[in-house]
Amino acid sequence: MATIDAFTDKEEGLAAMLAMAQDALNVSAPASLLLSGGSSPVTFYERLGAAGMADTITTALVDERWVDMDDAGSNAALVARHLLAVSATAVHFEKMKTAHATPHEAEAEVNALYESLPRPALSVLGMGPDSHTASWFAEAREYEAVSTRGHGRLVGAVTAPKNDITGAYQMRMTITADMLDRSAQALLLVIGESRLDILRSCLAAAPSASPIGRAADILGARLHIVALTGDRT
Repeated sequence: MATIDAFTDKEEGLAAMLAMAQDALNVSAPASLLLSGGSSPVTFYERLGAAGMADTITTALVDERWVDMDDAGSNAALVARHLLAVSATAVHFEKMKTAHATPHEAEAEVNALYESLPRPALSVLGMGPDSHTASWFAEAREYEAVSTRGHGRLVGAVTAPKNDITGAYQMRMTITADMLDRSAQALLLVIGESRLDILRSCLAAAPSASPIGRAADILGARLHIVALTGDRT
């Protein structure tokens, strides 16, 4: 079962997250680090980059909006700004976005790329207010294929529902349940009491009832949750 460590002090929570990440990435064999987008992990990425990583670690994305790096919604651009640009060591980064017009056209190529990655030592996840994680949106027609194991691909194209959470970014690529299951460890960062309440409700329900519930069920004790709550976050 996943563990939840809640911190009212942001600095303490970030320090705990960094220690967990460094411990997970302290491997001599080649390994991958999978990173999510969004504003929540930005400071953590800056701390992780400044601390440096072994040259045996390859970074890649958990999911990506199907836009180029000059778009404000690009997760690759976020990682480049907040981890790669401040990194104390050289970091090899594999982008998810290709030149294909749609993520569906790029599935085979990106799947081959993720098949070639070393096993993820750590995956960093987020959770939206609708309980989505990665680009696992319950209303997407591809939801079952990407969020359940045994479909034979490590990544999948998703057409996300158009709403206040997804905005204009409906075309996406995401890791699948099979790729997530390869992760030796995973970190989930949750900010705010209301988001933590959503998470707790999802974890108390059947795993199939929510995207984050499915991810937590796949990972089990490999999932470590850091919640930043209170006035000092």
